[in-house]
Amino acid sequence: MPRRRAIFLIMLSACTSEAPQSTSTDELPADTVAVVQLVDSSIPPAVAGEGGWNYQRSASADLTGDGEPERIILTARVELYRGRPAWDDGQPWQVYVEAPDGARTYAYAQRLQLGTLTMRVTGAESGRQATVVLLEQLPDRMSVYEVAYAGPGRLTTAVRFQRTLDPRGEVAGPQLP
Repeated sequence: MPRRRAIFLIMLSACTSEAPQSTSTDELPADTVAVVQLVDSSIPPAVAGEGGWNYQRSASADLTGDGEPERIILTARVELYRGRPAWDDGQPWQVYVEAPDGARTYAYAQRLQLGTLTMRVTGAESGRQATVVLLEQLPDRMSVYEVAYAGPGRLTTAVRFQRTLDPRGEVAGPQLP
C-alpha cells in the first residue's frame, strides 16, 4: 500500500507543475497559460451607450500603478426593452480600458453566439498591478482571460482557464444578465 501511495504522489506532483511563463510580458503572473488576441478586427471599436451599445458595466482601478485610476468598460450591442436588455441569439461584446486622458485601448471585441461575458477587476497584490478578468461563457465552452494593462495601446491578454463543455441539458447554456 505505501508503494502505491508513493507512485500516486509522484504522478500527482507531475500533473500539478506550474504552466509555462508568458514570454511577451512581465505584467502577468508566472502561471500564464497562453497569450491571445481577443479583438476581432471586423468589429468596429465601440463606445458604451453609443450606436446601440446599450448594455454596459464599468469599473475603475489603477491598472498601471501610477496612482490614477483607469476606467474599464464592458459593453454589448443590444436593444433595450423597458430598460432591460432584449438579448438576441448572439451579440457583439467589447471591453476597453479608458486612460485618465480619455485614450481607449480595446482588450476584447467578439460576437458571442448564445453566450455572455462577465468582467471583474483583481486587486493589486505582492508588487503586481491590478488586472481585468473576463469570464466568457458559451454553450460549449467556458474561458477565463486575464488582461494586464500597462498604458494606452499596451496590454496583454492571457488564457487562464478554458474548457469544452457539454452543450446539452438544462444547465448547458449560460444565464444572460
